[in-house]
Amino acid sequence: MSERMKQTNYKIAKAEADKVDEIIIDTIKEGVSFRVEAGAGSGKTYSLNRVIEWIQANKWSEYHKKKQNVVCITYTNAAVDVIAERLAKDSFILPSTIHSFAWSAIKQYQSTLIEIISANESLQPKEGNFSKIVEVQYTLGHRYQENGVLYLYHDDVIFLFNILLDNAKFRRIFSDKYPLILIDEYQDSFQSIVNRFIEHFISKGIGPQFGFFGDAWQTIYQSNKACGLIEHENIREIKKGSNFRSAPKIVETLNFIRPDLPQRSAIDDFEGEITVITCEDYNGLRRVERNFKDDLPVEEFQLRLSKLKDQIKNKIMSPKENLKVLMITHRVLASQQGYDKLLNIISDGLRDKEDAFLLFFMNMVEPIYEALNTNNMQLLFDTLKVKRYPINKKSEKQQWKELHEQLSLSRSQKSIDVLKTVFNSNLIPIPQSIQGYYELYYSAPETMYSNTNIKDFLDLDYAQFLAAIHFLYPESEFSTEHGVKGEEYDNVVFVVSRGWNQYQFEKYAPMIKNGYPADKEAAFIRNRNLFYVCCSRPKKRLFLFITIPIDDTFYNFLKELAGESNIVSYSQFLAKEI
Repeated sequence: MSERMKQTNYKIAKAEADKVDEIIIDTIKEGVSFRVEAGAGSGKTYSLNRVIEWIQANKWSEYHKKKQNVVCITYTNAAVDVIAERLAKDSFILPSTIHSFAWSAIKQYQSTLIEIISANESLQPKEGNFSKIVEVQYTLGHRYQENGVLYLYHDDVIFLFNILLDNAKFRRIFSDKYPLILIDEYQDSFQSIVNRFIEHFISKGIGPQFGFFGDAWQTIYQSNKACGLIEHENIREIKKGSNFRSAPKIVETLNFIRPDLPQRSAIDDFEGEITVITCEDYNGLRRVERNFKDDLPVEEFQLRLSKLKDQIKNKIMSPKENLKVLMITHRVLASQQGYDKLLNIISDGLRDKEDAFLLFFMNMVEPIYEALNTNNMQLLFDTLKVKRYPINKKSEKQQWKELHEQLSLSRSQKSIDVLKTVFNSNLIPIPQSIQGYYELYYSAPETMYSNTNIKDFLDLDYAQFLAAIHFLYPESEFSTEHGVKGEEYDNVVFVVSRGWNQYQFEKYAPMIKNGYPADKEAAFIRNRNLFYVCCSRPKKRLFLFITIPIDDTFYNFLKELAGESNIVSYSQFLAKEI
């Protein structure tokens, strides 16, 4: 094949993507609100960054003169940091999570906030006298009062922001301050906020211009009151149709699942593979528990999955490629991996890597311990974010040696013991939120933390955190299907099994082609979205490992999805000459 022909896929896909980016920028120039519907692998983040760069280069004088800000709202603090790194320190573009943005927009109205809260008991802490409150703050995301200050819970901030958005005077000030609001991962935005943006601004053609970037089919956090697809006649739809992640065969599968947003693969050097591996060859007794009915017994499941991984690693993928196994829920993994108690407490904070303690242990304590354990000074520099050598004096060397010894001991104890070691060392920078809760552990141990109290939370064995951290690191082979949105891997084993009654792919996936009953719409969308997300993660190969019985309807769907020749039993797959 000639060099020109080898580049065809990429050249065409890149040209189409560049054209879409130009359309987005032209739409911003027009002042029209828009929605960029960006399917999996289409380069949504690249487009958002191009827009941000264009705004920085072309809107500085206009917005700076009026003391206005462009806001870029994104779903996680990690995403905020990525965007912030691309901006000048004095940039008028403000990257923020929705909670931080909402608070920055309302915090100056202290008397109004106190008035609203005093009229609503559900916003007041159960203990203490609210009449003595003189100030409202939002720091730790936990509701309590101390020294005349009421500290808000995360949801309180959203509730108060919504109330102020219903106030015409606030909206005028808000519109003057923020002429353009960009929202990344729009589909996961709070429905209540989006409704108000549409009602008060978009439907009337006034106020800020909105740019929504995301993918309605990647709405998988519906328990978080996510809005999903945003549609309005005053919102222009812009579709991205290129796929820079997946090989043509994978993209062909995605187009079968989602024909209304057809994609073109930009990959030229690998055609891609999809294989369905069934367990119809298993003749033993299957599970009878409610959420696992008809699934393989645990031991058989683990044995088959282990051998399946070995077959893929040893006979199919190259040593340079990676493999990810996607399973239905943290609940299934947590009991096997040893972090079930932690999951029961922080739940979404674990899934979204947003819990303050998890992040502190994962991104600070454990890398420092690893650096000290292996004498890796570069890792120590990088973790501490310092430029000078942190160990210059003999006394400093002794301090770090003692920290290493004490961490070696406390890591086998409770989480509070690890924190105590860190605090006593005075060597590691500690976030304000960690500092606050550490003090509350001793001064007010009954203070609520998620669905427990701070004492019970920090009295968890540190081993729970270690197990979760091992699971969350990128090199971990396992992940939940909910936890991989935005991720990509060379090879993916998508396990279709039992474990959570909200997800029954064998029932709902065929409805993608056959239609669904009106009373099952919510369940269908929930299952369809997660099925799509999982199928769109691989760059090269997708393996659907189905551990439950397959009826005719599901089999016919799989046959259309992958081709009958690509459906094999587990024993056939292991015996197959590759």
